[in-house]
Amino acid sequence: MYIHNFRVRNYMIHKDTSIRLQPLSVLVGPNGGGKSALFDAMLNFSMLSRGNIQQAFGPYPYSYISTIYRGSNNLTRIGFEITMSETQASDISYSYEIDYAQTDNSLRATFLIFQEKLTRKPDNKVLFDRGDGVNEITQFLQLENDRSLFSALRLYSSSNHSSLDSSLVYLTQQISRFNKFRLDPSTLSAPSRLPDLNNEQPTIPPRIGYLGEDLAATLYFLVETQHPSYSAICDKIRELVPEFDGFIFNTVGTDRVAFSIQYTDQRESVPSVRLSSGMLIYIGLIVLVLTPNRPPVLMIEEPENGLTPQALKVFYQAVRSLAFNENPEQRSQVLLSSHSPFVICEAWNGEDRDFIYQVKVKKGQALVRKFSTLIDEQEIHLAKDNDGQRTSLSLKNAEEIMSGYLSI
Repeated sequence: MYIHNFRVRNYMIHKDTSIRLQPLSVLVGPNGGGKSALFDAMLNFSMLSRGNIQQAFGPYPYSYISTIYRGSNNLTRIGFEITMSETQASDISYSYEIDYAQTDNSLRATFLIFQEKLTRKPDNKVLFDRGDGVNEITQFLQLENDRSLFSALRLYSSSNHSSLDSSLVYLTQQISRFNKFRLDPSTLSAPSRLPDLNNEQPTIPPRIGYLGEDLAATLYFLVETQHPSYSAICDKIRELVPEFDGFIFNTVGTDRVAFSIQYTDQRESVPSVRLSSGMLIYIGLIVLVLTPNRPPVLMIEEPENGLTPQALKVFYQAVRSLAFNENPEQRSQVLLSSHSPFVICEAWNGEDRDFIYQVKVKKGQALVRKFSTLIDEQEIHLAKDNDGQRTSLSLKNAEEIMSGYLSI
């Protein structure tokens, strides 16, 4: 699936933030500027499609009260407006709006959806409007005051597809798979539960988790099933480490598997727990980007941690290849948040650059602006490229903009 526009209101530091997403979007800016909060808002929207609203929150500090924008009052609601389609080039898209709020402060909080509307584009046909009682989709949905349309669609479509629009079924399934990743070396190196390969045609590998859970299981599955993505993963690792010769595995107990790296030099094999943090993060990122069971919207936080500039460059190239794959069915829409001027320069000095955004705080709320707008408004002096044109961004300017200094 593809998200064209995303707007969130009253979520953490985002009082009212709109962003036009690209196949690859890069968010840069100072600490506490709202990059992670924007990712969390997208996850909250995703959670609304998985069950009732209560399931999207937990106890403090994950409660609704600690999540809603700090400047809110008793009438404030969290709201989303999203324009999405099956692919970026789809003729038909859908505009979805929802506002909701918690209605009491008890331990078992109750929630209420105040507004919810789904409109098909470009004919502007309203398929669903909770307020006006419009329901052109199906009459069999179990609509509830605290369950969104997409959650009801997901619940119904799990047992009955015949009366539902196939595009909406697809979008419903994909929205529920959004995830963000902040890979942790100790988690990446840990043994994973041994995947079940007893099925006649195992086709879906395990998923890498938020911190890198199940990396060993994912690699083991790809090797044992001779999945073509395994060769692509190995090739990317060899770009950084030419002596890399593949992965080998050993079982831990009766139901877990661990991995080691095989080298062609005197290192021979090194178990995962003895690999450097940077090497583990690099492997995790490459597997995340190239494995077939990745989310349709992939949010990656600070991939530069522990990586050399060369590793960042290879990873960024892999991300671009994923986001702009010639086959739309093999793409994922990627959002990167970064504090690295190397990432900014790699993005800006590439083939296109209109997908970088600065996220910073102004007067207590997040401000999202296009990076190119800052370059123009601040009249930042760019370096000459190979053709003599002043288009190249220097590390110094990238660091200043990333830190929030060169914007007003």
